[in-house]
Amino acid sequence: MPLDILTEEKAIEAIQNFFREKPFLFFGTGMSCAIDASFGMDALKDALSDEMKHQTLRGQQSAEWDSVASSLNKGVDLENALNAVNDPGLLKLLTDITGNFIANIDRKFSYQIAKGSIEWPAIRLLKKIVDTLPEGDRILHVLTPNYDMLCEYACDYACIPYTNGFTGCIERRTDWDAADCSLRVRDAVVYGSKSKKICKHRKHIRIYKVHGSLNYFLHRNTFIENSAWMWYPPEFAERIMITPGLLKYQTLQRYRQELLKSADTAIERSSHFLFLGYGFNDLHLEEYIKRKLITQACHGLIITKESNPRIESLIALSDNLWLICNYDGGGTDSTRIYNKKYSDSLILAGQKLWDVVNFSFKILGG
Repeated sequence: MPLDILTEEKAIEAIQNFFREKPFLFFGTGMSCAIDASFGMDALKDALSDEMKHQTLRGQQSAEWDSVASSLNKGVDLENALNAVNDPGLLKLLTDITGNFIANIDRKFSYQIAKGSIEWPAIRLLKKIVDTLPEGDRILHVLTPNYDMLCEYACDYACIPYTNGFTGCIERRTDWDAADCSLRVRDAVVYGSKSKKICKHRKHIRIYKVHGSLNYFLHRNTFIENSAWMWYPPEFAERIMITPGLLKYQTLQRYRQELLKSADTAIERSSHFLFLGYGFNDLHLEEYIKRKLITQACHGLIITKESNPRIESLIALSDNLWLICNYDGGGTDSTRIYNKKYSDSLILAGQKLWDVVNFSFKILGG
């Protein structure tokens, strides 16, 4: 039986229908790179390569970094090149360099977002989803592997409440129950001619930073959040940032309780998944994603500037997954929309729906 032809009307209707249900949102470095390319892997690769030239390495550390440098010179991507790193001391050094590099860029844009001189690309879409959350389900779950704080700055500027599960004062510790209580308010509910005060959630975001964050540290053998340290960390506190490479999966297991447990539960309970600027290059997270999108045939929508072989493979195996990306044959002013149930991609010339800001206006009206 021949497949249907995808038209603009069919595509927009299907995508708008996707948002009738609350999605679990993944966003990746594409959302940060839309503000500045320095947040991307290429810039991090250059920063690590430059900084490591000034380090004195011996023995195993020297051999492992030489292997990384050789791979990078051959065109291997940073994620795979760093698979050669096993030495804990070298890993800590790379984490510190990565943290300092990202912190310098993060600091610059934190001020600009706070002043309103720039806008994080996904904030209008997030606000639209949060504002329209159903009364019985007032939490939007958001997962990111990004280390930077751009999403948090943008949520503060847009007055969107959010929590990452940490509570306390300056040194904050993970306590999802306490965080949950802090986002409840008393509200009057009318029962016939009477009203009763009940406690219910404020509409808010739960953000899971599964690879760590600039403000996550190990201090006195405790996983903490301390935003006062994130740009200029003290030597006695170790950054918790899961750097690229296979060793990150061992580190994830070490901090699984804090970084992944609550995200695991939220993913399992979700049936709609939205991906913004997400490259699908994390083997651990892909296990969840493939099970939900392929095995369980959950609904998904990928919005990204550039597709890649991992995305194309996933969409070929997923019945209910849509892709919106830049069309290679039409420059950056054209859009490709695809779902495997249709005979071919839809190409929209002169429309940049892969740009999340444009997408939000065109599809959701704001």
